[in-house]
Parts: sequence; structure tokens; C-alpha cells
Amino acid sequence: MPVAEGPTAGAVRRLKALDAFRGTLVVLRILIGSQVAEIAAPALLHAKGFGLTVADLVAPGFLFILGMAVPVSMSALLRPSDPRGPGGRRFLPRIVRRTVLLYAIGMFLNAFPFLREVLEHLRFVGVLQRLAVVYLAVSLLYVTCAWSVRPAAGPEVIGGAHRPVVRVLTRGFLLGGFPVVCVAVWIVATYTFHNPWSGCADVRALTPDCSLEAYVDTGLWGVEHNFDGGRFDPEGLVSTLVAVVNCWAGLVVGMDIIRNKRRYDTAGGVRGRVSLLTGVGVACVGAGLALGQVIPIGKQLWTPSYALVSIGIMTAGFGLVLLAFDGGLWPSPDSPHASAAPAARSTTAVRRGLAPVGDTLVALGRNPLFFYVLSELVTDTLDYLPLRYHGEEGTVWSVLPEAGLAPWMPAPLASVVWAVLWLLLFYVPLARLLSSRGWYLRV
Repeated sequence: MPVAEGPTAGAVRRLKALDAFRGTLVVLRILIGSQVAEIAAPALLHAKGFGLTVADLVAPGFLFILGMAVPVSMSALLRPSDPRGPGGRRFLPRIVRRTVLLYAIGMFLNAFPFLREVLEHLRFVGVLQRLAVVYLAVSLLYVTCAWSVRPAAGPEVIGGAHRPVVRVLTRGFLLGGFPVVCVAVWIVATYTFHNPWSGCADVRALTPDCSLEAYVDTGLWGVEHNFDGGRFDPEGLVSTLVAVVNCWAGLVVGMDIIRNKRRYDTAGGVRGRVSLLTGVGVACVGAGLALGQVIPIGKQLWTPSYALVSIGIMTAGFGLVLLAFDGGLWPSPDSPHASAAPAARSTTAVRRGLAPVGDTLVALGRNPLFFYVLSELVTDTLDYLPLRYHGEEGTVWSVLPEAGLAPWMPAPLASVVWAVLWLLLFYVPLARLLSSRGWYLRV
């Protein structure tokens, strides 16, 4: 889903956790996206209105790792060099190209399979379109402000102001001011807006169908181009303002990896960063739950409380994956810290059993965009192929699990098993093949 970097990207020793964390989210995305709508397990469906489910963690997770990839792929901007450092302008063509390609791929998936009824109600926003917009915003923030966190090379004047003053202000905006501005604008705009639509004029509570998001989305392109023809689109413009904050959080973690790369080169250093990441994650979850008492937690409107909780879960989750793959907790034969890890004292059989699982996650994480697009195409194609079952019209995607699995188990479990089978028998072997050949498909 996010831009994948090759195994040699960045100035830091390649952390397996970067790929493994992406791979974990790819697995979750495939399991959720491969559910059969008619019999899907409720726990793997998005929350309706407000609330939080496992499915609601996929999108913020990919935004988080998209942000992490920005400083890793443009690590030169954080290296000490001449007083002005490497110019960020040289990265602009890459940023624009990736933004355009992500948006174009998103529009392709929205238009697929190019039927007339689909094109007449074509959505102009979506998951990849949001990733494109967020990537553009966060990348421009990084190339514009990264110099402020690079070691100073001496006094310099910019526009008549001493560089130290400008440096402090720019660093403050990069590390804290940017998300505060985004959230503040969303809160003020959302809670000062009163929808004039019929049935909404007297509504004062935060309601998706009467929200600012609904008014803007429907006003721009019409209700027929919203998701499922609803009054608002869950990937609309207003909610993207807060979604940017999830990507910014990943950016800060990625910058820490580049700026403190020596700490990530040893098992002990990694464990120290894991403690920090876990602590920050728990604090963000707590703050998000507290804020949720005032502003409901909900993915549909991407509320600030939802952003905080999901950022906390992703930060702590990445810390745990980092501990497992680069802190010696989950050693593999080629791990540089395997001999010093506590888990290295476990039985050889256990290590050999865990290593393929870790390798599979890494393989999936090295081609996240490819597997996102492929899973969408597979699901959409099979869901458009008609198939009759017991005299009723259905599709290949819905009939096969209903006929082959549902008679032997509860329907929601059949949907989960169907998704697991696709993962293990199709996506995992393909991921291992691509990884063994060294094929990394990127934009």
C-alpha cells in the first residue's frame, strides 16, 4: 500500500522490523479485505458510525508506515554536511511522481472493472488517493523543515533573522506544531459548522450524515460519487486533514531511526528504543481514550481521538515488532544479534519454526503496494463473475465459501477461513517468490 523501499534504502542498517511491520499490516489487510460481505465476521468489519474495530486499524497503520518511509528514503536531508545541507528540491520530482502514481492507481482501482454503472458513479477519492495526498503533504513538510533537526554547522542568517531563531521555530513546527495546526483547524471547522440541509439544521451532535465532511464531499462531487452513495465519503477531504497526523507520527519515528541509527545497530540499543516507543504508544492510547469522552472515536470522520488511539497502537506495535526482529527476541539464522538474544537460548526447533513466519512477513512487507492492488483486483474480479447456487444468483466470490465452507462451520468462521486460505495458498507463496528473486515493485 505505501511506497516500498528496496532492501538497501536509507542510511541506517536495514531493520527487518520496517518490512515485518509492513508485512503484518499487509496480512491484516488481506484478511479483512478477503471477507465475504454477506457472512463476514463482525469483528473484521469497520465500525458503523463511531467505535473502533480491528479493521479500523489498517488504514492508519499504512499511513504510519508511509510516514516512516519518508525520512528513510530521503535520509540525506538529516546527514551533517555543509551549512546549507543537501537541497530538498532534488527530491521534489520523486515526490510529485509518487503522488501522481498513487492517485492514478487509486483511480484505476475505483474504475475497475470499467463497467458503465461503475464509471457513472466513479469515486474521486479512496484509500490510495488519500495516501497520495497525505504523502505529498508530509514529504513537503519534511524536505522543507528537515534542516532544523540536522546538527548546526555554524551561524547563518536567513532573511535578516539569525538562524538559531528560525531553526527553533521550524523544528517546533516539524515536531509538534504541524499536527496541532491540523487538529485545531479540524476541531474549529467541525464544531462551528451547522449543516443547513433538511433534517440537519437542528442537529448539534457530531453526526456523519450531517457533518462538515458530508457537506463538503457532497457539495464538491455529488452524493452519487460518494462511497456507496452515502451523504459523505470516509476518504473525503475534511477527514484527510486529521489523517495527515497519523502519517506525521510515522515521520517522527522514521526520523528517530535515521538520527539515532547507532542505537538501532545493537540489540541493547534497540531494546532501549522499544521502551521509548512502547511508552509513547501507551500514552497516546490513553490520551485518545480520554479525548474520546469529548470527541467520539471514529474512523469514518477520522476524529482526533481516533487518530491518537491509532497512533498509539501503531507506535507500540512497531516497538514490539522491532523488539522481535531487531532486538534479538525472534532470532533468525542471519540475525546479527541471535547469539546474544534471550530467545537464542530457546530450542532450535522453536527457532526454526518461527523463522519462516518472520521471513514471510518481511517478504510481504517488501511489496505492500503490489499486494494491496492485487488483493483488490482479485476480490473485485471474482465478485463480478456471476454464479448460480441453489437457484439464486450470486458471484464466484460469495458462492464458493458459502457452498464449500459454510455447511461445515458457522458462517462468520467460514468467511475467516476463506480469507486465510487465500492468504496462505496464494499471497504468501507469491510473496516468497518475489522476495527470493529480489523483485521489489515500487512507485
